[in-house]
Amino acid sequence: MNTAARLLAGGVLLALLQQQLLLRRPPRLLELQSSTASSGPAALSLRFSRPMDRTSLAMGSQLQPPLPHQWLGESNPLRLLLNANQPITGAIQLLISGLDQRGLALRPQRWTWDPRPRLLAVTPQGSGEQLQLLQRDGSWQALTPVFERITAVTPLGDGSGIALASRNDQGERLWLLPLAQSALQRGHQPAPNAVKPGPLQALLPDPLIFAHLSSNQRGELLVQWSSQALGRSITSFWPRKGQPQQLELEASGPMQLLPEGGALVIPELEGLSLRNLPGRPERRQLLPGSRDLSSFCPVSGRALLVRHWPDFRRSLELVEPGQPPRQLWLGADAVLSTACDRGGERVWLLLSHWRDAQRSRLLEINRQGQIVRSRDLTGWEVEPGVPMAYDPTRQQLLLTLRQQGRQDAQPVLIPVQDLELRPLAKAVRQALWLPPG
Repeated sequence: MNTAARLLAGGVLLALLQQQLLLRRPPRLLELQSSTASSGPAALSLRFSRPMDRTSLAMGSQLQPPLPHQWLGESNPLRLLLNANQPITGAIQLLISGLDQRGLALRPQRWTWDPRPRLLAVTPQGSGEQLQLLQRDGSWQALTPVFERITAVTPLGDGSGIALASRNDQGERLWLLPLAQSALQRGHQPAPNAVKPGPLQALLPDPLIFAHLSSNQRGELLVQWSSQALGRSITSFWPRKGQPQQLELEASGPMQLLPEGGALVIPELEGLSLRNLPGRPERRQLLPGSRDLSSFCPVSGRALLVRHWPDFRRSLELVEPGQPPRQLWLGADAVLSTACDRGGERVWLLLSHWRDAQRSRLLEINRQGQIVRSRDLTGWEVEPGVPMAYDPTRQQLLLTLRQQGRQDAQPVLIPVQDLELRPLAKAVRQALWLPPG
């Protein structure tokens, strides 16, 4: 056998040996990510080096506390979904163990998982305002310096940062605060690591007249703004990766990015339109009528709209793909804010009496438009312009309310099983949820 033949045969044998070694290598967990879920309080996405036996993985893995859950997917990647209608009261200890489709065992791994969002608040500090975060141990952490005033706060939907606008005598400034946080931590730990803020970054160099912010679950940011130099409204889009872009869009009000990404909702004179973001085929779908987007539901394509009627009444509508808007409520009261669970099975509606703005009430409505629960907020005033927010992990609403006769507002937690008000002893201007990273 000549030299070339020997080299060729050696190469073939080496390739076969490497192939056998790879086939005998046990599977590895390559990626583990906490994510939002449309049909439950939280979910995990898992990617492995080999196709896995889902049944074996479901039998070998454990959650502590033993929350009901299910495994979804074929072989790789897989998804662990916590079942609906169960509140998460603390960090979850997770054991991942099982076999791949060749019968080889995955090395067991232990993780601590805490998918609960954290509470953010704009708090008064002397003559100014500061953005603070409520830690798991009940202490408050300062995230920003003290500004003269904080006019807008929007957490990025993937938890990687917070966009905010501050105002002083020169106008508004737009900032991005990067955050290092993770809902997952390797090993047995009491709770995942604390949130670590990065250096505050100015997004635009010049003072602004106004700025409206919106983000989605990809961590992208949309800003409608106008500077004193330009005097006209500009729409800027910051993708998760890449350079910011200016979008040539005309709107009659605030635009909102779709939570799942790829498109945005634009209020126009003829109604609400849905348009794709750059990089996708151009598309424009229009829902005619005098309507405002109130809030999105966790299930993709579902949202709550407020419709304005010629006789000054208002209605709340649930919109779903391929279906006409479903009217859930109709009345003369002002709709202050809304929230919904999953695909709109449960909807919460905050109303203000049309004659007396201090008479507010909170309703829970089902998909048939029936009032399931009601809570009178007598003695409390709703902080203007601060929306209601829903935390599906703990099944509670968050409102910013002020007790009548008091100067400062408070964060108020409202469990949805009874709509009882649970105020926190903290003076705030605004309270909202920070998504987990």
